Amino acid sequence: MAQQYSADTDAAKRIKQMINFIKQEAQEKAAEILGKSDEEFQVEKGRILNPERIKLNQEFDRKFKDLEIQRKIEFSTQINKARLEVLDKRGKFMQEIQQAAYQRLGDVKKDSKKYEALLSKLIIQGLIRIDESQVKIQCLKDDLNLVNNVLQKAVQDYKKIWKEQVGEQSEVQVSVDSEKFLPSSYVGGVVLTARQNKIVLDNTLSARLEICQESLLPIIRGRLFGVVEHTGVVYTDNKEEQKHDH
Repeated sequence: MAQQYSADTDAAKRIKQMINFIKQEAQEKAAEILGKSDEEFQVEKGRILNPERIKLNQEFDRKFKDLEIQRKIEFSTQINKARLEVLDKRGKFMQEIQQAAYQRLGDVKKDSKKYEALLSKLIIQGLIRIDESQVKIQCLKDDLNLVNNVLQKAVQDYKKIWKEQVGEQSEVQVSVDSEKFLPSSYVGGVVLTARQNKIVLDNTLSARLEICQESLLPIIRGRLFGVVEHTGVVYTDNKEEQKHDH
């Protein structure tokens, strides 16, 4: 009986050992299969997802570039808009200054003696520039008497200047138009005509103002907006500053 029990015990041990061995083998095989399946899953996952990831990255890059281009366009648009607004405001400001200067032209005529002297100079200058033998002068109706008062002396002064500068005697004949007058918008001054109005020289106050405004425009802009640095130009207030410096 003892021998039979011992044999049964040994058999049971061997069976248990075989079961454990088989179980271990099965576990190792299962782990190997699981590892391979996980590896295959990752490979398959990469095969499927990588193209999509690349596509998404490309799409992101494209949209990012589009946004960057739109941002630059918008920035440039806003800059141009701001510049145009500045130019528009500057233009309106310059127009206001020009209008204010035009409105002050009438002050030139408040002193009749000074205005007569100015009319004489305008007539002399006009005769020199037009350089014709027969000249007609037009003026404002209100200035008719003043022009007639200075005309003879102005013509004499012109002939004297012509003789000194050119060396020839001028035989110019000058008349004043007492029927057709300049509109009030000219403010003052004279218009000289010759050869039946084929030659016209505008030497009115408004015309002189336009010439001054055009020639002084860069300096005016520089003084107002500080855009242009002007060298060699000394203004009244700058002279006072220079005196204090010395």
